[in-house]
Amino acid sequence: MVDPRYHIRVKPDDVGKYVIVVGDRGRVERVAKYLQEATKVGDNREYLTYTGYLKGEKVSVMSTGMGSPAMAIGIEELATTNARVVIRVGTTGALQKGLNLGDSLIVTASVRMDGTTNQYIIPEYPAVADFSVVNALIGAAKRVENPYHVGIVLSTDSYYGKAFDEEKHGHLEKQLIKAGVLGVEMEIGALYVIGSLKKLKTGAILTVREELTDEGYIQAGEKFEQGLEKSIMIALKAIEILIERGA
Repeated sequence: MVDPRYHIRVKPDDVGKYVIVVGDRGRVERVAKYLQEATKVGDNREYLTYTGYLKGEKVSVMSTGMGSPAMAIGIEELATTNARVVIRVGTTGALQKGLNLGDSLIVTASVRMDGTTNQYIIPEYPAVADFSVVNALIGAAKRVENPYHVGIVLSTDSYYGKAFDEEKHGHLEKQLIKAGVLGVEMEIGALYVIGSLKKLKTGAILTVREELTDEGYIQAGEKFEQGLEKSIMIALKAIEILIERGA
């Protein structure tokens, strides 16, 4: 019999109802420090998992590595545990001016330009967040008081290569920017689609790591790190709100 948690290597009861997922293993402890009695419950490949308590409720944080395939594996296996709500805390490159380094981006939906989700369901199936999770994230952002934006992102499999071939798809990139797509990242399409198929409530908050200016992009730095910490706090506060609402 195949182990349903072969990659994440946790027991079902090791994981709380509420889970924060991050790409970078190094950010797991950065989140876990806010939990009470946080302990490591799983560590295999890119999947490092800690579980602790928030407002008396068991909460977990797990890394998923980079890209949709790794996210898909993580969500598939989390769905066999006690997890019911999954919130991604990640980073994004801005596609619009006015999104500054360190700003938070609460993601309502994703344009699916990854390859993974097409192997699950037709391209027309939307990648959308759970409304209650988005609502909680917005409420939390107001309490934490970090500049935030709400909207759609582009999920792609390409990090260093351009998201689009200029000759074949340059017009599409311009269309998406004109249509108001706020940023680009690599995992939310998979999180939202597979989460929906597996009956998980999902949401995401990203921190702007690459700011678009008239001179081009500026990256990372102290403003980004401060904003990332605020985004982590917003995700945790959103879980507190969901706990209070019994969601």
